[in-house]
Amino acid sequence: MLILDAYFPTGIAFTLAASVWSIALKQPMVILITRAKKNFAAYFPAEKIDGKHRGRPAKYGEKVKLMEIFEQPHLFSKVTCLIYGKAEEVKIVAADLLWKPAGILIRFVFAMTSRGPIVLMCSDLTMEPKTILELYCLRIRIEGMLDMLKNLIGAFRYRFWTKKMQPESRKPKKNKRLVCPAEENIFTIRLCWEAYERFVMLGAICLGLLQMIALKYTDVIWSQFEGFLRTRSREIPSERTVRIVISNLLITNFRSLAPAAILQKIRDRFHVEKTSSPSPEPVT
Repeated sequence: MLILDAYFPTGIAFTLAASVWSIALKQPMVILITRAKKNFAAYFPAEKIDGKHRGRPAKYGEKVKLMEIFEQPHLFSKVTCLIYGKAEEVKIVAADLLWKPAGILIRFVFAMTSRGPIVLMCSDLTMEPKTILELYCLRIRIEGMLDMLKNLIGAFRYRFWTKKMQPESRKPKKNKRLVCPAEENIFTIRLCWEAYERFVMLGAICLGLLQMIALKYTDVIWSQFEGFLRTRSREIPSERTVRIVISNLLITNFRSLAPAAILQKIRDRFHVEKTSSPSPEPVT
């Protein structure tokens, strides 16, 4: 299940999603759900004409501007959906229409919520409109996770680089100057890319551990939290709260380490190596 925002409703996205086919399920393995832009238009399938006629039979029928559907309230039905974690009554209707960039039938879901009208696109023509809307509203959890990974964990602050990678501008205008790396440097560059991915995945594991600690040791975290919160927004502590508590515990544990502890041995060895290294000659 691939849920994307309004930046990704392109024909190539639906083509790639349909290209990964499952022989056992007899359907694509990837179901794409994304948000349509307001200026999009779709088409009803053309009516089949009996008999022989000159030229190729028409594929696209009557044109439909998506936002004009909301001007026909009699088409909508009321259902209760979870919209960004809150249950509310919405007006919803779905239609399977042809979309020219993809050239295939796509299920369009038109919903009127408290946040305004929204049009969704789904590559699965059998999925219920209510399910499509609720799945799209779960996308906010991904954005919250990325915010925690970026600002709390620092999972994207890696500084791995290799001189064999071509330098690129932070604000590239066009991709005309992209240079393919040399054949002998591809292995090294691939190792650098793997370092990026492993660093981010370790950050994701750390975030998951913070969430598990918050769920399992809720009372312990709140009892040892020494920060100030004017009001608690929820009973379960946030990842940031858990991180503050664990950081204070680690500092306390480091101070009370026994002389024979592993960390003490590491510090002693580091101190010996540092003092045994030859000191630089004084400059006269």
